[in-house]
Amino acid sequence: MSEWKETHRAMVFPWNCDNYGHMNVRFYFDHFDNASFQAWAAVGCPHEFLREFGVESVSARYTVNYVNELAAGELLVITTAVTRVGNKSVAFGHRMHNVGTGELCATMEAVEVIFDTTTRTSAPMPELIRDRLNSLILDTDEVAGPRGDAAPNPDAPNHWHEVHRGLVFPWRCDHYGHMNARWYAHHFDDGGFHLFAMAGVDVAALLAQNTALVTAQTQINYIKELNPGELFAIRSGFVHVGNKSVRHQHRLYNINNDELCATMEAIDVVFDMETRRAVVIPDDLRSSLSANLVDPAR
Repeated sequence: MSEWKETHRAMVFPWNCDNYGHMNVRFYFDHFDNASFQAWAAVGCPHEFLREFGVESVSARYTVNYVNELAAGELLVITTAVTRVGNKSVAFGHRMHNVGTGELCATMEAVEVIFDTTTRTSAPMPELIRDRLNSLILDTDEVAGPRGDAAPNPDAPNHWHEVHRGLVFPWRCDHYGHMNARWYAHHFDDGGFHLFAMAGVDVAALLAQNTALVTAQTQINYIKELNPGELFAIRSGFVHVGNKSVRHQHRLYNINNDELCATMEAIDVVFDMETRRAVVIPDDLRSSLSANLVDPAR
C-alpha cells in the first residue's frame, strides 16, 4: 500500500531568507535534495541495494512549486512517495509542510534515472527494484500528503523521537576520510529544534512571552565513524526536567546497519529575554516536557 514517508526535517535560519523576509528559493532545493537522498532508503531500496545490481540513481529533473512562505525560526518537514515508475526512471513526489501550522509550503517532483556505474549511461531498472517501487505508487490525486505535525507521541514515556535525517557529504569529511567532529554538532543541533516541537512545546508562543530555551552545556561522544555517502538518523528524548533546566539525549545511527555512531547530551535552560537570566520552568512547559521523558538506559 502506498504512503507518504518522512524523509527530512529542518528549521529556517535567518541566513536562509532573502530581502522579502522568507526562505529563498535556493534553500528549498537544498532541503528537497536532502530528502531525495533519503527517499530510496525510505521505500526499502537503499543505495547499497542498488549497487548490488551495478546501478545507482541520478537526478534528471526537479520541478518545484512554491505554495506558502516560510519565515526564520519556522520548522519544516518533508514527506515523500513514489508517484511513477518507468523502464529506466522513477518519479518521487516530495511535500514540504510547516510543522507548526500544517500548511503545505512547497512541492517537488524529482525524476531519477537508473544509471549504470560502469558504462556511465542510463540502464533498464532491475526487475526486483521495479516490482518494489510499483507496489508503492501513490494515487496522484492525493496531493497534500500528511501535515507532519509535531504532536506529542501518545506512547511516551520511553519513546525516542526521530528528529533528524542526513547524509554525509564529502565536503564534511576531514583528512581522515570520515565526517569531521563539527558536523555532528551541526546535525544534533538541527534535531534539537524539532525535539521540543515534537514534545508539544510551542517555541513561538514562548518567544512571544519573552521566554526562550537556550543551551547551557553539550557533550558529544564519538563512537563509530561515518563515511561519505552514508545515511544517518537521530533519535532523541528528554531524560530529566529540573527547576530551571531540562536535559535531553540524542543518538545518531547509521541507517544502513543501525549502528550507534555518536551521542549527545545537552542541557537547556529557560531564559528570560529581558533580564537575560534563567527562570523557573513554567507549569505548562514542564507538563509537556515531563510527558515526553524517556529512560536513558533503553
